[in-house]
Amino acid sequence: MEKLEELKKKLHEGIVEFTYIKKDGTERKAKGTLKLETIEKLGGKLPTGQINPPSWTTRYFDVEKEEWRSFLNISLK
Repeated sequence: MEKLEELKKKLHEGIVEFTYIKKDGTERKAKGTLKLETIEKLGGKLPTGQINPPSWTTRYFDVEKEEWRSFLNISLK
């Protein structure tokens, strides 16, 4: 889980490239962020209100698709 915590920290600092395994077993190379200023610059909608994704997932803003995505924490490669 150290790798996951490190990724979350980096996502809050800027844009990060990472890979995870999708539910169908294929790899997904992602380029994402959780830095609000970056999301705003890209025209993304910022989360409003209380959003609590399930604890077994990690949510991020995909800078290439310009939308919110998530992955299962155990699937981080």
